[in-house]
Amino acid sequence: MSLQVHSYSTELEETVKDLSHKAWILFKHNKDFDHQRMSCVFDEDGKLICVGYLRHGIADDHDVFEIVMDTNEFASNRMNEVRMALYPTFIDICQTMRNPNKKTRLVAWQDFYGDREFCEEKGFIPYQTYYKAQRSLEKLIPEVRMPVGVNINYHPMKTKEERIKYTEIENQFFQGVVYRSVNMLEWMMGGPELHTISAFEGDELIGSVMCWQTGAVERLFVIPRWRNKALAEYLITKGFEYHLKHGRTNVETLVNEQDKEAMMLLESMGYSFPVRLELMALDV
Repeated sequence: MSLQVHSYSTELEETVKDLSHKAWILFKHNKDFDHQRMSCVFDEDGKLICVGYLRHGIADDHDVFEIVMDTNEFASNRMNEVRMALYPTFIDICQTMRNPNKKTRLVAWQDFYGDREFCEEKGFIPYQTYYKAQRSLEKLIPEVRMPVGVNINYHPMKTKEERIKYTEIENQFFQGVVYRSVNMLEWMMGGPELHTISAFEGDELIGSVMCWQTGAVERLFVIPRWRNKALAEYLITKGFEYHLKHGRTNVETLVNEQDKEAMMLLESMGYSFPVRLELMALDV
């Protein structure tokens, strides 16, 4: 017998939750995800060993579907079989959900979960390269003065209108694999910790950064007219202070290799870039 692939259904909810709490909560609570994007892989004994799904992103001229595969110990020695079983399903889902008026790209991180050769055999080519930027909070944190005319505070975004406005502004600066909808933002805000620090000029949102309990300081943006005024640096230091207050000793984020300005900023704030991650793409 071989591995069996079945679409997600509510009857599998507890089984999926046992394998991947993240996958379960995505489909349970985030309205951007629907069941037709998740496929469940079972072994010959009927054990669930993998859930595979696609994250939908947007770019200027194309749609992006990112492959995500969550596995357990029963899949560890069978990853090639798992990839082979799920790949046709991913293609079918892309064909079903794609916008016929836009180019569609199926993307996978670096080696498609352990086998770069599989990626290349299927026709994937390099798409984007990222670095995992890391910094020890035990190193001296630079002193940065808050720019004049700015008010910086924790931003709870209590109203729907605030969340819509935040998402509209943020998405002007992040395109590609990762994007954020109001649904996704609300789902994230319902989790154990998302701490958003935002800068305002009067009532206008002009910059922001997000912090996670994992030690992430990410999703940094500053509107163009407030750049080169140390606002980005100040927001980053507020992120450092937040994590130090909660006993964390390291912070990290992902940065696109092509974003030289962001890499220079992070380097100036004491980050290093020890891990390089390549994203591969296939036109569908």
